[in-house]
Amino acid sequence: MYIKQRKPKKEYSKGLLIQESVLIWITSLLYIALAFFCIIQGYTGSLPWITASASLPWAAYGVS
Repeated sequence: MYIKQRKPKKEYSKGLLIQESVLIWITSLLYIALAFFCIIQGYTGSLPWITASASLPWAAYGVS
């Protein structure tokens, strides 16, 4: 008689890491689009607020 084995459940932390990865990439792409939009509109100032807000989530991701 053949007994079907269950797949082991994915760990909770691995699921969170996958979700965080998706969120990080979405926000990064949106920041790139925002910077592109600012350049297209003729904004001549600096964009340190974009670089800071885009790099901080990546630092948190590196910790996790």
